[in-house]
Amino acid sequence: METEKRQETIRFWVNGEELLVPDSSKVSDLLKKDAKIVMPCGGNHICGKCKVFANGNFPAPTKQELSLLGEENYKKGMRLACFLKAVDGGEIRTEKAFGQEEAQGKICLDAAEDSLKEDTGESGKNALYQHLGAAVDIGTTTLAASLFRDGKKAAGQGEWNPQAAFGADVISRMEASLSGSSKELADVVRKAIGQLLEKLAAQAEACVEEIETVVITGNTSMLYFLTGRNPESLSHSPFEADCLFGEWMKGEELSLPCKDARVYLPPCISAFVGADITTALLAEDVCTGTEKKMMVDIGTNGEIALFLDGKISCCSTAAGPAFEGAGLSMGMRGVNGAIDHVRWENDTWKFHVIGDGPSQGICGSGVIDGVAGLLDSEIMDETGYMEEEEILFDGRNGLTRKDIRQVQLAKSAIRAGIETMFYTAKIGKDDLDQFLIAGGFGAYMSVENAQKIGLIPGIPREKIKVCGNAALAGAEKILGSADKLEEAKALAASAATWNLGGDQVFQDYYMESMFFEPSDEAD
Repeated sequence: METEKRQETIRFWVNGEELLVPDSSKVSDLLKKDAKIVMPCGGNHICGKCKVFANGNFPAPTKQELSLLGEENYKKGMRLACFLKAVDGGEIRTEKAFGQEEAQGKICLDAAEDSLKEDTGESGKNALYQHLGAAVDIGTTTLAASLFRDGKKAAGQGEWNPQAAFGADVISRMEASLSGSSKELADVVRKAIGQLLEKLAAQAEACVEEIETVVITGNTSMLYFLTGRNPESLSHSPFEADCLFGEWMKGEELSLPCKDARVYLPPCISAFVGADITTALLAEDVCTGTEKKMMVDIGTNGEIALFLDGKISCCSTAAGPAFEGAGLSMGMRGVNGAIDHVRWENDTWKFHVIGDGPSQGICGSGVIDGVAGLLDSEIMDETGYMEEEEILFDGRNGLTRKDIRQVQLAKSAIRAGIETMFYTAKIGKDDLDQFLIAGGFGAYMSVENAQKIGLIPGIPREKIKVCGNAALAGAEKILGSADKLEEAKALAASAATWNLGGDQVFQDYYMESMFFEPSDEAD
């Protein structure tokens, strides 16, 4: 009888679609292929985010699954996809459990206005396109793209990076790639970029096939995943990438709907300082003039660049996904239902929810505000200790002790990288003429609260510039000017990279930065 029950393939339903799948296939793997769910831990039974509604002859949940899922959710018919294996006639649905994740959220498409003083998309002899051109930024969490027609921006679109199904951070995705999921990682992001380009074309009342040139920027790992390269060289010491891009491809090679388009991947600086930093530095003209400037991109892979005495130096720190809302007990992306701002006022919590409906969780900007509010309320001390196991800002969602620990680790990595750059360059924060905050997360967080918890130094506000999506703006500049392409090449080639791995100064600052307090005050 046992032999009769086992089949080579079985019928299994996902969101109403009938599939023929190998018996006992991992449900999380089935979802990854279509990127219908977010799994911050990459399906490793840690985050408890991959909730689905399940019907069928599934085994009872283990203690570990029930602990992550919660008894109340189990009674509603929910299970965790990473614990389930497909059973004949079984069915899972994701849209009811995670419909809010499909909503348009806070995806930063634009850079600061004065980053775009020149016509970045000017079409002419010097542009990389004649009629239609596109720029794309592949972020770890989001995708952002813009379309230019005859020198004018015609459309802009943003989406979540579907590679999140393989893990919220670069390391998780690298492990997935090295474990045999390289093709799937490439397929899902290529499909998403193709869909973005189609939306851009539709928005501009154009044909996607008419796009002549696409400039795609992103960190080094993202470009490896896009092109299907083996990331082995990025996964271990000495972390020297065997490809730093700065090369042309055809749209057809990346399965883009504009098959004949020329696709340019800007040069990366090093294994963990990618083309996104090259294009961000280009957008902000950081590497010009005599002013001392520092640019920080706060994300899962915190990247820092310092321009001093005509030279550019860079480093990166592995901050983890806490600032993206991933890995936290009630964390989520910045979509409808996310608490995005919190403050402690008159002995009570004031908060804002994206979409103005009931809260479903808390996103990164809300996390920064929440930690600052916990300090203001004295519910938490500067070491991160609080007596309560959790604090709910609206009676539904907030932060737990474990969450606070994750934020400590993330913010300590970023701040330690900044301080190590200062120390090695023999300058202090007061010597800086400009401190630039790049990236989508930085565009939405409160600078004041970031300083309050010690994430960034106490630099006078007039010296701080929030740049928005400078990476995309730099890609747009390259699209509009062959001169900017050459400038990007020269910038990447001249930049020095500081390896913080095993650096004792970095380790010392890392421990110091664990405290939730500014090490200095803004002047």
